[in-house]
Amino acid sequence: MLKNKSIICIALPTWEGSYLKSTVQLMTELAKDNKVLYVEYAFTYKDVLKGIFGKDIPYKRILGLKSRIRQIPIAKGKFIHVLNLPPVLPVNWIKDPDTYHRISEWSMPKVRKAIHKAMSELGMEDPIIINAFNPFLGNHLIGHLNEKLHLYYCYDEIGASEWTKNHGARLEALFAAKVDAIITSSNTLFANRKHLNKNCFVVKNGVNFDLFSQKADHYPLKKYKEKYQKIIGYIGTVDHRIDFKLMEACARSYPNLAFVFVGRVTHREGEARLRKHPNIFLLGTQPPSELNNFIQAFDLGLIPFLKNEITEAIYPLKINEYLAAGKPVISTEFGDLDDFRAIALITKKPSEFIDTISVELESDSIDKQDHRIYTASQNSWEARAAQFGSIIKTLLHKHPKIV
Repeated sequence: MLKNKSIICIALPTWEGSYLKSTVQLMTELAKDNKVLYVEYAFTYKDVLKGIFGKDIPYKRILGLKSRIRQIPIAKGKFIHVLNLPPVLPVNWIKDPDTYHRISEWSMPKVRKAIHKAMSELGMEDPIIINAFNPFLGNHLIGHLNEKLHLYYCYDEIGASEWTKNHGARLEALFAAKVDAIITSSNTLFANRKHLNKNCFVVKNGVNFDLFSQKADHYPLKKYKEKYQKIIGYIGTVDHRIDFKLMEACARSYPNLAFVFVGRVTHREGEARLRKHPNIFLLGTQPPSELNNFIQAFDLGLIPFLKNEITEAIYPLKINEYLAAGKPVISTEFGDLDDFRAIALITKKPSEFIDTISVELESDSIDKQDHRIYTASQNSWEARAAQFGSIIKTLLHKHPKIV
């Protein structure tokens, strides 16, 4: 394990949220043996106004009316520091690259100042920087933080998202060429990024094994258990990745089964289609600490993704979460899922996906459940953080300029 280092994570995700995030999980593990400062999502002035008028945004910390740094316990006697940056101008809507750069640069002096102040308070003189999917800040910060190592952690296809389509791929390519190494979360992302930097690695997503392998302490799906023979579940955002036509076909094929979706809903047309079916239930966002109670109530977990530019780069978090609970898993073949072909059902056709549901429910066994749990235990976030740390140690050893 990497130990006794100062690490600053320039993160795109916020620390808190309604779903588990790979960046948060990795930094939590690294913070057990290192001093870690998590610089979370840079809120805009527009976000601040939303916070003032009632939305759950920490506008007082963003504006400096409260301390921007907070200390969050992560384990017995261990903690991580989280920093809120000053507000920045909203610029993603600007299409012209030169205009985008000039306006975004306007916010950077105070951003750099806030990070330097936090570094001084925490005694972080020559940190390792891990930029988590945030080349928007990365291009402005690299070389300005007295860093001994600067890494880019890429966990998604940046050019495929609606909000990043104007500048994401361009800024990522610029940033990736400057950093000491890229670490991706899937083989597909690795294949698509390795030409950008000679040092490119893969650390796949993991699972909070201790959480998802424990038995439920209560039963939030009890009423569905009483009405339907089995519960077929999905954990995650209900968005453009979902094959809604496939899920409608599943609901029609199995009127005696309850199909439960646990997660925020962002695709309104898809939501309307699903709600037409009496045995499909959209339960909305649930606290991350509660997700295991839902999965433990599932009889089978689904990953019903379409195959497209976004999904083909995904190494899905939820597959290990289902497996840690011992649940059978059925997935569409949306990307590189070779790691799971021996333990989950990866289907190529809609008809195969539908038919396999009944087969898996009927053939499940204690031995199969134990094998799934064991497989997930090998993919813990602790193991992934050890991989991450090993890469950092190798880079520090190989680069005299950063030792």
